[in-house]
Amino acid sequence: MKIAEIGETFHQAYVDRITYFSDDYMLDSDILIIDLNSIDQELSLLTIGSEHGEAWLPYETYKYILEKVEDRTKQLTDYFNSGGNLWLRLPRQKTLTYEFQTEVDAFENVVIDLYALVSLESKHFTLNSKKGSNIIFPDPLFHAFFEEFKCSYSHSFSKYKGMSIANINLTKQPVSIILSKSRGNIIVMPEISIDADSNDDFEMKTSYIASAFELIDKELKARYKVIPEVVTPEWCSGYYLSNEGAQITKLNKLFVEHDGIQLKIQQQQQLLSTYAELKQLLFATSSTLEERVKQILKEFGYQLLHTEKNRDDVIISHKDQVAVIEIKGQKGSAAEANAAQLMKWVTTYHHDMGKSPKGILIINAFKDKALIERNESPFPDQMMDYCKKMELTLLTTTQLLGLYLDFKTGDITFKQIHSLLWKTIGTLNYTQTKIKKN
Repeated sequence: MKIAEIGETFHQAYVDRITYFSDDYMLDSDILIIDLNSIDQELSLLTIGSEHGEAWLPYETYKYILEKVEDRTKQLTDYFNSGGNLWLRLPRQKTLTYEFQTEVDAFENVVIDLYALVSLESKHFTLNSKKGSNIIFPDPLFHAFFEEFKCSYSHSFSKYKGMSIANINLTKQPVSIILSKSRGNIIVMPEISIDADSNDDFEMKTSYIASAFELIDKELKARYKVIPEVVTPEWCSGYYLSNEGAQITKLNKLFVEHDGIQLKIQQQQQLLSTYAELKQLLFATSSTLEERVKQILKEFGYQLLHTEKNRDDVIISHKDQVAVIEIKGQKGSAAEANAAQLMKWVTTYHHDMGKSPKGILIINAFKDKALIERNESPFPDQMMDYCKKMELTLLTTTQLLGLYLDFKTGDITFKQIHSLLWKTIGTLNYTQTKIKKN
């Protein structure tokens, strides 16, 4: 199986290097990898610098670029029609603007859409700049493939066509997507690199990755079946028999519908995944419980303030009001020691910042029991006098989840939630109605 790359990510011993503006034939490859930043660099080499330092294109060069783009578009169409998968790295910018020299030696501006060079419409994609490397691949197929690389991201998608295959950790922000193209696919990859200690190590790891490309290519083609066809000469592709053209149009329409259904399935899976994450409030402890609580508080509208390691669990603010929060997952009920720990953080904050914060204790009590079996009080009477004296607010993660579910359906506002948390002294009086036994 032949792999070709427009770019320089992989070792040439296992991946052929080709260029966009050349006679290299795309259909000579079984698997095609394109880094649009490399095409950007190719274009810059075709320009000429003016006396003002601005790049411009001679008329014949611009004419050549248009002809080459038209030719590459036809090749990619044939590649996708034959079930080819294109692995794509997006550029740092969507478009490039140049001056070009017309036939009458005048100068005009021309905009080159880099997305259009690989059969994508840039209007369908909106990217938000952000950097990181903690990426989650929910699908085991893509997880197994991308673990061969050192992955990172420089953006997330707020608008896109296709289906997300990777998100930023603890979010639903996509950083990698797949979209169908006729019988093939475009896989928009995150930032990838090969972590190698030497050239020999780089070559060895490229060989592993080349094998991984072959395996995932076969799997993708199994998922999106290619219609068996007789091998015909290239000149035959320009001839349609009877209503063959209409049938191809119908097939492409079905692929579009397929993408729509896949997107709805993914959205439904993400919704159910969100419910599963929320249920962690009912049984989790330690950092997992803290992350879920922080996520909810942030969605309510609170600002999360910086906390030092091994100190306060969470500090939140709204306008000029601040609260220090202690979060615990317990096999049994809360204890006075939990309230004392919280007061330690409250006192420390007051000393450091010169401002007295509200203290809030959030407990996942009896975490290993089913909700229906949690019959004992999560906050024993012996700790109540102390908590009321310190004006602490006490609530369970089940109550917090109930508040969140009511908040999402509009049954309670952030203003009301804030009032409850700040004005309550002792146990929060709030009964949830949206967590039910099936």
